[in-house]
Amino acid sequence: MDELRVFRNSHWVVSHRRDARHDGYLIISSEETASDLGELSCEALSSLGWVMKTVERVLIMAYSPYKVMFYKLGFSPGFNVHFHVAPVTQDLLAAISSHPGYSSNPDGNDAIVFLSRECCERPLSAHEAQKQLSAVRLLKGLFG
Repeated sequence: MDELRVFRNSHWVVSHRRDARHDGYLIISSEETASDLGELSCEALSSLGWVMKTVERVLIMAYSPYKVMFYKLGFSPGFNVHFHVAPVTQDLLAAISSHPGYSSNPDGNDAIVFLSRECCERPLSAHEAQKQLSAVRLLKGLFG
């Protein structure tokens, strides 16, 4: 979705995850048709570090997170190489630790599962979609 795109260069596109209720939950996707890093061109791999560094800096400016988390899953067929990126804020950690299904002292694994199960994987309400578009506008401005 172009409306969720935050940044694009010749090798990578950065977009807000379409079903994410957590502001700043981004996806960095390869423009090249490849499902594994080893299939990417040297140029794409060379630019990936800069893209990840820039995404991390932008998320830090926007949300002052405890940590910015990057992870690559790639189990679903038909998707190009992509990375999930999420700002792990103190509010997110508090939500995880207060939820009965998660650790009271959450780590990165708890954050990944919580974000996927509690903050994604279902359609957004109209209010949530508007909030998401506001987050996209903020991030686009910081990429500027």
